[in-house]
Formats: sequence, C-alpha cells, structure tokens
Amino acid sequence: MTGFWALDYLCLAAILASGFLVVRMRNLNAAVMALSGVGTVLSLTFLVLGAPDDAHSEVVVGAIALPTLYLIAIAKARTNVSAEDELGESSDRRHPG
Repeated sequence: MTGFWALDYLCLAAILASGFLVVRMRNLNAAVMALSGVGTVLSLTFLVLGAPDDAHSEVVVGAIALPTLYLIAIAKARTNVSAEDELGESSDRRHPG
C-alpha cells in the first residue's frame, strides 16, 4: 500500500509533461495528440486513486471526444485558409515576432 505514492507521482509527472507539450508544440495536430495524452494519463490517475467511473468518463471525453472535435475544427479551419503562411505552423522556417 505504501508503494502507490510512486505511481501517483509518476502519473502527475506524465500529466505535467503532456501539458507542457500541448503548450510548446507548434503543429496543431501534435498539440491535440499531446492533449489526448493528458486525458489518457489523467484517466489512469483516476484508476490509481480508486475512481473508475471518473476514469471511464475521462477516457470518453478527454482522450477521445475532445481531441476528435479539435481535429475536425482544425481541418475545417485549414480549408478556409488560402496560403500556408497564414496558419502560423511552419515547421521548417521560423518567423520573427
């Protein structure tokens, strides 16, 4: 029973790392995948803490539904952009400012 705190801290570190990736990613699709990772690790944390109903809800909403909606919204926004430079996601070049 005393070894579970290590798993709690490991889950917390994974949540923080995924959250940091969400903020730092320049590619929107990669940021959404990192957000899905936050939801997945958060659901694992709920399981470790003994809340299986919350874990199930987090898997459905945080790891599947929300990232799917974000990816659909990103795809629809990209169809309305005429030039690639307007996206602000250039991975090869860095724009000043």
